[in-house]
Amino acid sequence: MRTKHRSLLAILLLNIITFGLYQIYWYFITKTEMNTVNGRDYKVPFFLWFFVPIINIWWFWRFAKAIEKSTHGKVGRWAAFFAPVVLGFLGAIALALLYPFIGSPQGYQTSFLGSLTITLVILLPIFYFQSNLNKYAK
Repeated sequence: MRTKHRSLLAILLLNIITFGLYQIYWYFITKTEMNTVNGRDYKVPFFLWFFVPIINIWWFWRFAKAIEKSTHGKVGRWAAFFAPVVLGFLGAIALALLYPFIGSPQGYQTSFLGSLTITLVILLPIFYFQSNLNKYAK
């Protein structure tokens, strides 16, 4: 058994439709598939640790090791571990620079373009992981 091939467009649309809840589901289902495929040394722990502060760092490290194993080393564990942090940081900088162009005039609400930009920035790590997992999917 291998990980399932998922469309990046479907991931984007499901995140928009579910207001970001699909992202949590994606981590859960991908963890489950990788646990089935990978050996004992690369098992990702119980999913509820994903929500516990400080412990979730360890959980993401195990997830990164599983990504490395599932992509046959194409995505290194350090890249998989820091991708959400680095891409999130770069996305926040880009968002700060673009805000005058995508923000709404009221200042309290974000325009549709701003919301879409935030959604894409949040999903960049998942797109990165899934695009590499798709290369080895059935």
